Amino acid sequence: MRLVSAVLGFALRKMGALLAVVLALFLGFLLVQAAVPAIKEAVTDRERLQQVASERATLEGDLQELRADLAEAQREEVASVQATLDAEVVALGDRVSDQRSDVESKLEERDECSRLRELVEDLPLVPNTCDLKERAAESAQEALETLEASLARAEASAAVLRDPDLTPQQKLERVGANGAFSSSEREIDATESELAQKQAEERSLEQTQGSGVGWVVDQWARSWRWLAAIALLVLLVPPVLKTVSYFLLMPIVHRAHRPIHLADDRDGAPEGDAGVLRTSDAERTLTVELGPGEVLSARSEHVRPVQGRIRSHLLYDWSSPFISYAAGLHGLSRVTGGERVTTATLATPDDPDSYLMRIDFSDHPGLVMRPRHVVGVIGTPQLETRWRWGILALATWQVRYIMFAGTGSLIVQGSGDVKADNPRGGTTRMEQHLVMGFDSRLTVGVNRTEVFWPYLWGRTPLVDDEFAGSHPLFWQKASTQGPSNPVARAFDAFFSAFGKLLGF
Repeated sequence: MRLVSAVLGFALRKMGALLAVVLALFLGFLLVQAAVPAIKEAVTDRERLQQVASERATLEGDLQELRADLAEAQREEVASVQATLDAEVVALGDRVSDQRSDVESKLEERDECSRLRELVEDLPLVPNTCDLKERAAESAQEALETLEASLARAEASAAVLRDPDLTPQQKLERVGANGAFSSSEREIDATESELAQKQAEERSLEQTQGSGVGWVVDQWARSWRWLAAIALLVLLVPPVLKTVSYFLLMPIVHRAHRPIHLADDRDGAPEGDAGVLRTSDAERTLTVELGPGEVLSARSEHVRPVQGRIRSHLLYDWSSPFISYAAGLHGLSRVTGGERVTTATLATPDDPDSYLMRIDFSDHPGLVMRPRHVVGVIGTPQLETRWRWGILALATWQVRYIMFAGTGSLIVQGSGDVKADNPRGGTTRMEQHLVMGFDSRLTVGVNRTEVFWPYLWGRTPLVDDEFAGSHPLFWQKASTQGPSNPVARAFDAFFSAFGKLLGF
């Protein structure tokens, strides 16, 4: 039940954060609109542009539909008129043939009248049949000409209707049958006029949107959706990846990795109890007493009052110059013990929360210590390195370990406090950024942090160092915050990761 409540609370917090971000952006956008009228006008123009574009598209669709309907009706009318004209041409052709026969008959009767017969018929009381036949022949001829003219007009109209190069509207106009579509054409003209008006308004609004403010508003309208999607991914991907890493990746790494035991490799000698290691209490200011011939090599900025002989030393170990320089063990102050009392006081110059601890060891197989925590070295212990590859190196992001072996002393520095803990034959887990060093006789591995919710909230790291054995490990109470500048933090993170990889 507690797990369900915790998960539900986490989901609600994430949703609340997302809503808060969206509302903050919306309120900011409203404030900008209120503060800058041009932006408000640009937003209004953009909305009007979208409306006009929609109306223009609707008018284009209506106009296309009207034209299609008119064209279809005109095609049907052309077909109907063509059928009528074809029938009329056939009928007129038959009538012309009949009329020609009638004309030929009337002409034959007219030709039968001779001159003598005409003289006889001119006499009173004698009917003039030749004159009647002449008039009948002329009437028949006129009727034939009328029919032939009608037939020619009908054939010409039919030829126009069959012309493939003409549109249906042109065919109907040429044959004078376009009057039935005048209302449709007027409707198309009105639609075209309204469409031209909308197109002109759209062009004007597009020019307005081309201004700087309009461009900003347009870019926001185009990008806010994918920006919101990216913001959502930024909020959701990290917890998902953390959950997968915790429940899937780290159990596999823990089972597959092989813990390391660095002391086994020291000159092929087996581990034993010969190595003696003692530690002092952690103090803010540490006083070191040197016997005759003892040498303290310490960072110059940490050396305070000195009673005895002191001189400068460029590098701690000339056989390992790069390690000495990268570890900060360069430009040292070397204090040598004399016959009289020789003391040196060490303190951290720029961190009031730092603590110093002295670690004495003799005939030791190796004390692994991150050089950045080493403030001073007493004696001349050997500086050695161990390289380790594999899953453990991938999990800890460290392939090299730096060891101080033999006999000598180290002055180490930690933030908040410095502790030396002994697993006492069991296992001890510790966050990696708090570990300063460990006895090489310990077995070192990795394990998943036991607290899921603090890890999910970013309070604890995923991977813990796991130490097993009966020898000490050294850790600090807190890690340094690092630079506050974002650019400096980025460089510091990069170089810290690179330094960690090489054991610094």
